[in-house]
Amino acid sequence: MLQTLKIENVALIDSATLNFDGKLNVISGETGAGKSIMLDSLSFVFGGRADRSLIRSGKDKMRVEAIFTNLLPSHIEFVKNELDISCEDELFISRELDLNGKNICKINGSLVPIASVKKICSRLVDIHGQSEHLAILDNDYQLKIIDLFSKNTDKLLEDLGEKINQLKSVESGIKALGGSESEKQNLIDLYTYQIDEINKADIKENELENLLTEKRTMQQFEKINNSLQSAYSSSAKNLFSESAIELMNNALKNIQALSDINSHYEELAKRIESMVIELEDINATILDDLQSNVFDEERFNFIDSRIDFIKSLFRKYGGDYSSMVDYLNNANNKLDNLIHSEEQYRALSEKKENLLEEIDNLQSKLSKIRKESATKLSKAIESELKTLGMPNARMDVEFSKISERYSYSGYDHVEFLFSSNLGFELKPLNKVVSGGEMSRVMLAYKIVVSAVDEIETIVFDEIDSGLSGHIAMVVAEYMARLSNNKQIIAVSHLPQICAMADTNIKVEKFSDKTTTHTRATVLSNDDLSLEIARLMGAVQDGINIGKALKEKCNQYKENHKI
Repeated sequence: MLQTLKIENVALIDSATLNFDGKLNVISGETGAGKSIMLDSLSFVFGGRADRSLIRSGKDKMRVEAIFTNLLPSHIEFVKNELDISCEDELFISRELDLNGKNICKINGSLVPIASVKKICSRLVDIHGQSEHLAILDNDYQLKIIDLFSKNTDKLLEDLGEKINQLKSVESGIKALGGSESEKQNLIDLYTYQIDEINKADIKENELENLLTEKRTMQQFEKINNSLQSAYSSSAKNLFSESAIELMNNALKNIQALSDINSHYEELAKRIESMVIELEDINATILDDLQSNVFDEERFNFIDSRIDFIKSLFRKYGGDYSSMVDYLNNANNKLDNLIHSEEQYRALSEKKENLLEEIDNLQSKLSKIRKESATKLSKAIESELKTLGMPNARMDVEFSKISERYSYSGYDHVEFLFSSNLGFELKPLNKVVSGGEMSRVMLAYKIVVSAVDEIETIVFDEIDSGLSGHIAMVVAEYMARLSNNKQIIAVSHLPQICAMADTNIKVEKFSDKTTTHTRATVLSNDDLSLEIARLMGAVQDGINIGKALKEKCNQYKENHKI
């Protein structure tokens, strides 16, 4: 249950601490006193919209803390396992918001994202505001309520989830083998085409690099030709001057003539002779290069086209030669597996069909149980609504199938149908229910399912709107009954509900010399009697009138052991 709510710098509230009873808590006060601030604070700390305009004027941030005690084991396990936060029997949640819009959320002292706060609070607290989309109007929630009410679907849902997981695993195996026969053939055709394309291309390792080098060489044809011609002219014989070879040969003859004089010249002559031989070889090589350096336009065009082709193939199959080879090897392996996987494919396909049949059977059993439970649930809510002053109220649940063949929650889609007037057809609840009717439908529903719903705290924002007289007393009695199993926190203007409360909190607005404040006070004795009388509009002998209504409510709770 929610034990304590601490509020700092929210709207008109400087600081307030509210301690709640585990049963029926009622917040009352004049219109505009600040009751909505309490609910805004609750919504804020539970992960609702962060509105910076709620920060008290002159302050740089607001803060709200909530302390929950007597947690259910399932809630403790959720905090430990899903949120990975230490938790025993108490949950401390805090949230701050500054003027820059920065949020700081903590659960049991650990910093957490706002999503984590929402997750746990959605399991702890059910807030029903007048303008909010109530959970009972949501189709998924309606299905969950039917399952909770039936108490016989947990095992079926667990088995269904297990079978669906197995089916997904089998489908992954089939997909790895190529899928259906047509999908498999498409993959065979694809891999065959790709393998043929790569093999026919006959690209050699380093071919692209070699072609790029050859292309660059051909693009420099004139420069290479001119340089070779100049080099050859310098070393070979010509008509205008002696060549380098001739000069070196003359030098060789002159030095050889000195070899008889001194052995030093003999060694020098040998060195010059080696240079002449090397120079003649170089000259021959230059001549060969010069004669072979012929621009072949057809070869150039082929190289250019081949480079583009190789690059496009590389882009298609991985980006380079090595990646293309890897792709080719993988494609060959996959093609081989596809061609020789008939037996494995047949086994998986058979298993898939068996699993689909089992899933269909489980969903069928689920649907049957749900339909039986939905009938009982509708009748029980109808019975409670009659007691709440709606003698002609009728409810039913319409079942249809989802578009998918299966889901983890089964193939059922449900719609709660409702009519409050004699002679009018049943229509979806969210289309026809009025505000006052919704108050009673919600109370009737909560009474019926309170034994199975794990949400421990229910917050009602003026759920008594549009009610008065005898029905107001009936609603007060219902809320008292509901508080036997749930903690109720209600904002109310009805004296009957205020008198039925176990804890009464009055919200008041007051001003000092400089500003306006809101305070919350727990009422008892004469103050409570006066507040009840105020809500009744009693002017004369108000305190006694308030006491009389409070005593009447106390007697009702005593008689019904509430």
